[in-house]
Amino acid sequence: MKCGRCGREFDFSKQDFCGFCKTVHNKSGEPVRDIKGILCYISERFGADTLLDRRRTDALIADLFPKEDTARRLAYVALYDGAAKNLSAVREKPFEVKCAVAARCVKSLRDEIGLKGKVAAEAVEAVGCAVGCEISFKKSEKTPASETESRKNVTDAAEQYSLGRHFDRIREYEKALYWFESAALQDHGEAQYYVGVYRLEGRGGIQDADQSREWFVRAMENGVAQAEYMVGYFYAEGTACEVDEDKAFECFLSAAKKGCADAANMVAMCYENGVHTEKNPELAKKWRKAGGTLDEREPERTAEVPKQAPTLPDPDETPKSTADEGEELYQSARRCLAEKDAEGAALFYKRAAELGHVRAQCSYGKCLYTGHGAGKDPAEAFRWFKKAAEQNLNIAQYNLGVMYLKGVYVPKDTAEAKKWFKLAADNGHEDAGKILKKLK
Repeated sequence: MKCGRCGREFDFSKQDFCGFCKTVHNKSGEPVRDIKGILCYISERFGADTLLDRRRTDALIADLFPKEDTARRLAYVALYDGAAKNLSAVREKPFEVKCAVAARCVKSLRDEIGLKGKVAAEAVEAVGCAVGCEISFKKSEKTPASETESRKNVTDAAEQYSLGRHFDRIREYEKALYWFESAALQDHGEAQYYVGVYRLEGRGGIQDADQSREWFVRAMENGVAQAEYMVGYFYAEGTACEVDEDKAFECFLSAAKKGCADAANMVAMCYENGVHTEKNPELAKKWRKAGGTLDEREPERTAEVPKQAPTLPDPDETPKSTADEGEELYQSARRCLAEKDAEGAALFYKRAAELGHVRAQCSYGKCLYTGHGAGKDPAEAFRWFKKAAEQNLNIAQYNLGVMYLKGVYVPKDTAEAKKWFKLAADNGHEDAGKILKKLK
């Protein structure tokens, strides 16, 4: 074979590099000199997982491609910034998800490392190809002209964040994530917090704890107290980082001083139980009473140790949709369910139900009815269903109808079942309406 660099002949069947200029050639006989070719060569020869170890990859490039210094430096920077790890994690995901992750890698290389956009894109595309994650920075589907124009016109971060909140409220999570990310990339703190939450939950795209923590850290650096509270939990639980109790408590305390009620309660709990810090009932009492608004340096001398320590909230708790404590607990229960923690969910549902949260009352009733996360207790389930049903919650009304129809805890009573099914159907429960038709 003729070398594509120096033009001399070498035996490709014995070695894939020129013996004179040491230029490596691929299976097509072309010299490998650019970053894409180099990374793909290493991936094919040593395995794609090799690229996850940037030091080993750098050593291989230095050994196999000694004259390609520019490509070597670009590859090292891209791998150092985590492009291989991020793209490898989504190679089996939908095309749109892969492109979104790739775009974030490009931005990181541009903003954090200082590469030019075109160079950063070239590096990320090369890494993606080498780890088996084919990407493109062009959309797979053509966006309607009206939508394109609309997105083009909304460039203000505050407006983008507002749109994200709107779509989040109506549960159109993909659109919400688009606007949150648009604002977050403009360094909007609250939007960065929401992107962190979405990444933690997997809403609107990929679920990635590493990315979630990165966004929470960015939001924390922009002064978002709730984000700092979440970073504390990541340190406390060792999620996407090493366990560090000192840093965890430092984050909790700092967020509490900024007015984060969740963090204030956590600080109180830490002092009460000696978790992440030394036990101090006086400070615990003060933080519990002050709600995180006072400095801890002047403890009250009359503080008492609570008889029972509060339950630790779930570290993956979503942002509160209202200031109501019941809603906060209800959202914590949902996060527990997402993490397959049925017992934790039942506990949070119960606490929210006792505070009068209607949907939590119904959800806790379901836990008791099925025995999922709590002891099976049809009588108690009936009580909670009825509480929620009397507040016009259609799901609870439907559940009561089922219990009367099947005779669970209560005697079978078709008339009473019809009554509750009708109320549920009138309130928009489709299944209740279908059952009513069959009972007539």
